[in-house]
Amino acid sequence: MKKIWQSSPWLVALVLILIAWKFPPLLPWILLAVTMFMCWFMPRRGLIGPVSLPADDAFLPAEKVQWWYWTGHLETEDGQRFGFEVVFFTFDAFLFMRDQLVQAAITDVNGNRFEFKECVEFHIPNKTPNGFNLSSGSDQAVTAIGGNGTDHLHSAIGDYVLDIDLQSTKAPALHYGGDAHPYIFGGYTYYYSRTHMATTGTLSIAGKSYKVTGTSWFDRQYGELFQAISQGWQWFAIELADNRQVMLFDFNGDNATVEKSGSITDAEGRTTNLAAHQFDVTVLGHWTSPRTGCVYPSGWTVTIGSEIFTVQPSVQDQELCGHHSFWVGPVYWEGACDVSGTTRGKAYVELNGYCKCPKPTI
Repeated sequence: MKKIWQSSPWLVALVLILIAWKFPPLLPWILLAVTMFMCWFMPRRGLIGPVSLPADDAFLPAEKVQWWYWTGHLETEDGQRFGFEVVFFTFDAFLFMRDQLVQAAITDVNGNRFEFKECVEFHIPNKTPNGFNLSSGSDQAVTAIGGNGTDHLHSAIGDYVLDIDLQSTKAPALHYGGDAHPYIFGGYTYYYSRTHMATTGTLSIAGKSYKVTGTSWFDRQYGELFQAISQGWQWFAIELADNRQVMLFDFNGDNATVEKSGSITDAEGRTTNLAAHQFDVTVLGHWTSPRTGCVYPSGWTVTIGSEIFTVQPSVQDQELCGHHSFWVGPVYWEGACDVSGTTRGKAYVELNGYCKCPKPTI
């Protein structure tokens, strides 16, 4: 019943189109009905005030684009290393886009393998107070349940089945002071992270189960984000061995960076914003995807004050490219990386906008 209600704008639009086609003189009245429907039944859009937790862990009807994003680094008792990603994107732009894109990935570092799964659901999530109950659909291949820093994730990707519990050990990092941040190219964002979530659970590989432990990073972002998505960015979630976490990103314009920002969370959980002049990211090389022909940065030098780090992919090929013929989904690189330099560590790096909806070459 809830899914039917969530799909009601599509049903209303279909009925009105059929009526207008059958009875053209009713077109002005139909336009009036659509206007009234939008005014009275659709949620108010736009700014909603500073980030409020745990309330904003939930689906927020006022925001057109939002996502719940987990990445992490896991290890088995016998030393096998894995990275993982679980993400739920929600797009709610009234009649034209009202759906979820669900993606999950596993990076098998020792096995030099990368597997991912993508699902499209043509409805928006249910609103759960102070939390979320997200699912890839009837197959339940990818699920996320939780809120307020206590989450459970499940993903089934090929031979890999992941079931993990996450517990935040630090206060949330409220980027931009928890306020809405306007982009210079249009749109705005609210953005916060849980940068250190102790993680335990199991990873089954071809039916054999392993206990895993590690750390995870949760990103929550919502707002008017269509412009940002089309702009493209590189994003770093760096977890250092001294229990500091660093978030860095920049948006790429035409041959120039148009905006960049970051933060650093210390071992005690205090987060400090990093302005553009306080850090620098230099690309060391590039990698060309054999499937799409897209060329991505690969390897970086990150300088923060007097500290210098080198970030390198743990597995070269960690490109996500959707297979749905009816869905023009994002093609991007996101993967587990190793960090060396002033302090060792691990990282996840996301490269979006380097591949403009190409067609697979193989």
